[in-house]
Amino acid sequence: MTEVFYATVVDGKIKFDNPNLWDRYYKRLSGQSIEISVKPLGKKRNVKQNRYYWKVIVKRVSDYLGYSDREVHEILKNRFDVDSTKNLNVYEFSEYIEDICRWAAVEWQLHLPNPSSYQTSRRDKEQE
Repeated sequence: MTEVFYATVVDGKIKFDNPNLWDRYYKRLSGQSIEISVKPLGKKRNVKQNRYYWKVIVKRVSDYLGYSDREVHEILKNRFDVDSTKNLNVYEFSEYIEDICRWAAVEWQLHLPNPSSYQTSRRDKEQE
């Protein structure tokens, strides 16, 4: 099972956001070989990405499948092994959206507009 822990590097030392949770977790692994990956978080997903995800991706898949937006959100998270979209940074959220678009096209021949064409078409409609 993969666990994710958040921390900040301060003066060359790792300061865990929840050090007690980290301590409890790694002590259970005593005697086991483990892999540790480290990556900078970057900025969290942005409002524009989130709006596109809910208004275009989730809404269109929801309409196609006949499920609620919340149900589709859970289906997509499970399909792409994402615990929470809230924790994704801008890059990871973009990859998640691209993965969904490719999957929807292959799985259901459902073509979802990319974010740039969605923004352009919205501006065009607002100007009419």
